[in-house]
Amino acid sequence: MVNIVNAPEYQIIDNDESCQEYQNITDNHKKCHDDPISIGAACVAELAPNVFVLLVEIEVEVPGEDIEEVLIIRITPAQAAELIRSVGRCEIVGPDEIPTPAPGREVNLICPFLFGRNVFLVFDVETSTTDELVLVRVPLCPIVG
Repeated sequence: MVNIVNAPEYQIIDNDESCQEYQNITDNHKKCHDDPISIGAACVAELAPNVFVLLVEIEVEVPGEDIEEVLIIRITPAQAAELIRSVGRCEIVGPDEIPTPAPGREVNLICPFLFGRNVFLVFDVETSTTDELVLVRVPLCPIVG
């Protein structure tokens, strides 16, 4: 049985004594030691005026290569306003600001997605204390005919 308690700053999901509790939605609420699936970084991006998406990183630890994917969900401006309070805004940078690894900072390209006349490259940027998604906006070249 799963018990869920909601409070403005704290959520506890109590279903296993081997699980750890977290204070922040971006810290996965709770990660069970024997659960191979967890939610990593999450943020809201405004791709155009009043066009919002929620990005949620899914991490799967399985034998072989671990799986790291991002779900991209279109949301309304009202939903975005509510979610930004919990998960924050995605950092969106230009093509000359691609995140780079550094000592203590791991950077992985997760996926690209297309919106309008731009390709957005989704990078997972992790340090020992943070896990964030960074979007790199790359304009598509016009087709000359």
